[in-house]
Amino acid sequence: MGSRKRSQSEIKSAIVKKRKHEDTLLEQGSFGATGKDIFEGDDMYEDALSKQSDDDSWENLEQDYEKRSRTLRNQEDTMVEGLPIKIDGKIERKMIKQEPKKKESVDHSDESEKNKDVSENDSESEEEKEEDEKEHIPDTEEKIIQLKEEIADLVEKILENPEENVPALSRLCRMVKSKNPNTCKFSMLALVPVFKSIIPGYRIRPLTELEKRERVSKEVGRLRHFEQSLVGIYKNYVDVLKELSKVPNNDDPLKVQMGALATQAANELISNASHFNFRTEMFSLIIRRICKPNLRADSMSERSIKTLESILNDDKDGIISLEIVRILCKTAKIRKYNVEESVINILLSLDVLSDYDPNTKEEHDREKIKMKKKDRVHLSKKQRKSRKEMKQIEEEMRKAEQSVTVEERERNQAEILQHVFFLYLNILKVQNPKLVGAVLEGLVKFGNMANFELLGDFLEVMKELINDADLNYMSSTEVRKVLLCIVSSFSIVSNHSQMKFNMDLSSFVDALYALLPSISLDANIELSHKSMRLADPLGSEILKPSVNVSTKAELLLKALDYIFFRSKSGTKQRAAAFTKRIYMCVEHTPEKTSIALLKFLDKLMNKYPEIGGLYSTEDRIGNGKFIMEAETPALCNPESATLWENSLLINHYCPTVVKGIRFLGNRSKESH
Repeated sequence: MGSRKRSQSEIKSAIVKKRKHEDTLLEQGSFGATGKDIFEGDDMYEDALSKQSDDDSWENLEQDYEKRSRTLRNQEDTMVEGLPIKIDGKIERKMIKQEPKKKESVDHSDESEKNKDVSENDSESEEEKEEDEKEHIPDTEEKIIQLKEEIADLVEKILENPEENVPALSRLCRMVKSKNPNTCKFSMLALVPVFKSIIPGYRIRPLTELEKRERVSKEVGRLRHFEQSLVGIYKNYVDVLKELSKVPNNDDPLKVQMGALATQAANELISNASHFNFRTEMFSLIIRRICKPNLRADSMSERSIKTLESILNDDKDGIISLEIVRILCKTAKIRKYNVEESVINILLSLDVLSDYDPNTKEEHDREKIKMKKKDRVHLSKKQRKSRKEMKQIEEEMRKAEQSVTVEERERNQAEILQHVFFLYLNILKVQNPKLVGAVLEGLVKFGNMANFELLGDFLEVMKELINDADLNYMSSTEVRKVLLCIVSSFSIVSNHSQMKFNMDLSSFVDALYALLPSISLDANIELSHKSMRLADPLGSEILKPSVNVSTKAELLLKALDYIFFRSKSGTKQRAAAFTKRIYMCVEHTPEKTSIALLKFLDKLMNKYPEIGGLYSTEDRIGNGKFIMEAETPALCNPESATLWENSLLINHYCPTVVKGIRFLGNRSKESH
């Protein structure tokens, strides 16, 4: 110990001498010498350092030797000596096979992931280079067969385990971007059933920053990685479909074919995945394809229209319907409403508006009256806090389940209806003759839901349409349009019957009176677009209205019902004039229409018994004569008319019509 202490004191004295020597050198300005020159004369310092280093090295060697494991002869390196075992009074050694330790660290895992990503990127770049080289080589039958087998193998891998085979899915999606038409076509069509089977039944949202940082289990992490990868690959696929579908019909035939295939893939995907991400892009793709002036040139137009109609029929919440209506209205406006009638008829499939009543909003507002303070249930601070937390949890669960409340559904219905009516009004103002019929079909169906602000605009436009038509010489299509104008005008006004205002609809009543002879002579009065008959080979329309299939006879009866029973337009004079003209029409109308008109006259006689005087000239004084050629009920002098058509209709070929004529004649005697 003494020698140890002396050596330390010697070291300290040597350090002090060294510092003094350095200070003198600094004062003299001769500090350019090296450390070796400085310490050459300092033998005591070197001796002390050597002694200390010898002592330290000896201690280190002893410690290393103690920690070193004992090596045994004729034993493997993996064997380690365990605790001794006593067998039959003898102590024996126990050798245990040592397993190598698995050291997992975050750094190594990150490095492995980076290396994996780099290797994947390298492999992807190599595959792209190979594909680019193959694109310039013409395809033979063997190469096409090999390509189909390769795509089939990729599809089989993906369907077996989608989460583990994301690279195969991304490779198949990259093949769609190939310039080789066969590679692009086969891979694009192969991805449709793949996406149908692996797309989940919910919408995938992007992860938040907090969710990215939090630690999750391996299963959750694997699922999140698969979902985010699926969304990215699906987006790339949708972008490729959009690019391929933007092809005019007069372009290169190969490009037109690829555009048709892209539209076909979009139709099949959106019909099953309308709830999934990027549905707005898919709807835009399909609607842009059908909003063209000539749909005959597009082979996928009919399929696209049927797809949209089926989606609108199945939508009950109104979210998807609202997106489709927005895109359709915007695209039609950009094209200046130069589209086919069948495109506007898609709106007739809006099933979400079937149970909408715009008057229920006021009732809901009345129900939401704020409760008085004395009527409220007292809750403690803890109870209010727990109730607030429960509301937040319920809201999160509702968003996760994608459920829609009643208020949100009514809001969607109101917005859909607003877009539809603005589209109809703009088309009527433009006066596109091809679309007027489709607009009037829609107004007949949705007219009773119209807003009061749009009432005057619609009536003015429909009056102009009727005034422009020649009611004496009209085709079957024009007759239907005028009937639709009359029915839709009364339908719109009837929705606001509870409001105190007077609306003069006499022009529509006069138009129906003048139109009755043309309706009775129409051969298609009982036929609709869904009737069993051959299509006109010279006709230009490829698609017919698929929802509102009312015949002209049904529209006529609906218009008569609006005038005399559902509005204030009915009078005794008009009832007599319409009765006389309806009897003239029954002589020419088919059997079913004649029976329906006779039932209407029976109902009309209940409300206006004075009609019974037209069946006989007894006890009746006439003032002038009946003017059959007059086109308005006020000018035809109906009080002087006589229903002499009874004597002809008694000999009608249909016994039901004869029975109805006799019943009305006998009833007129009782009422008169």
